[in-house]
Amino acid sequence: MPISKKVDFIHTFSIITIVSLGSILLFTNSSSMFLPIIARSHALNNVHQEQQPISQTPLRITTSNQESIPNVPTNNNKVVIITFGDGYQSQYTYAKPILDKYGYKGNYFVTCNRVGTPTKMTWTELGQLYKEDNVIGSKTVDYGTKAMENKDLNHLSAKDLEFEVGQSKQCLLSHGINTTFFAVPKNLANNNATVINTIAKYYTLAINGHSNLMYLNCSGGGIQNSVQTDCSTYFGNGNLAPKNRYSVGEWSMQHLGHGNSFNDSQMFGKFIEELNSQNKFNKNGVINAIPLIGYHDIVTYPDAKYSNVSSDTTLNLFNAEIKYIHDNGFKVLTFYNLGYDNKNNVFFIKQ
Repeated sequence: MPISKKVDFIHTFSIITIVSLGSILLFTNSSSMFLPIIARSHALNNVHQEQQPISQTPLRITTSNQESIPNVPTNNNKVVIITFGDGYQSQYTYAKPILDKYGYKGNYFVTCNRVGTPTKMTWTELGQLYKEDNVIGSKTVDYGTKAMENKDLNHLSAKDLEFEVGQSKQCLLSHGINTTFFAVPKNLANNNATVINTIAKYYTLAINGHSNLMYLNCSGGGIQNSVQTDCSTYFGNGNLAPKNRYSVGEWSMQHLGHGNSFNDSQMFGKFIEELNSQNKFNKNGVINAIPLIGYHDIVTYPDAKYSNVSSDTTLNLFNAEIKYIHDNGFKVLTFYNLGYDNKNNVFFIKQ
């Protein structure tokens, strides 16, 4: 696959490259790590070793599911939804085999005119994900291209807004993918009624904001200063509700930001804290809150500290996090598992 970032492994790995069937095998000198990565790439330069903060057990990324996975009972109070933004090739090459190993499905949001470009998945790969019951959602037609650049939806004309939201659904449909799910670029439109109304014409749910948890009744779990009691798009006085079915918040894996810089071990700790923040709301098998964990590019840096892109997640960290989800009995849901009660204006988990 095309590598999206030039990886500087100086003082990091000792590497043996086997150019056979397009595979690259990466070894550290430590017996605690064996990392075969199936990738379409070429030889890497020899470099040195550094102790890894994540993965005390072997990480094996393969294209088969023959590896034996221990059967862990599902905890009825623990759930999670995994999302992937921007359609990176690494999500298919690196993340998918790990999810497949555990039988998990993800939710992938793509910009139509970036599909098949360098570093992005192809239509064939997206079609395969869709065929395997992963959610494929829309993230506009042109976000990140010359046509739209990096404008958020708040700064588009009415005509362009209609095109980017509506035609992105049609674009996916023209490739055999029928979606009712949308992701707002930058998560920056939950206070814009014009954008919300446009999304509502074509979709049943949209990621549009940041939040530690998605509360199924949009009330904030009773611990926030929220005046909401349900997920109605508007209050009775006509004002836009801050949380609704078109303004679902996710917790994005960000190792840089707000003056902070976190390494893999620190991010792993934050991930565990985020997952378990649902515990106070979900009791006796009744789910009231769900963490949505948002990933973007999965990179082969030995640690996040080597990346200057805030949304990068290392392959080692991703593997450790998905293993934690499995080993601790979390049930992995997709947006297909969510329903919406139009009478009471709340989400629910389909049985």
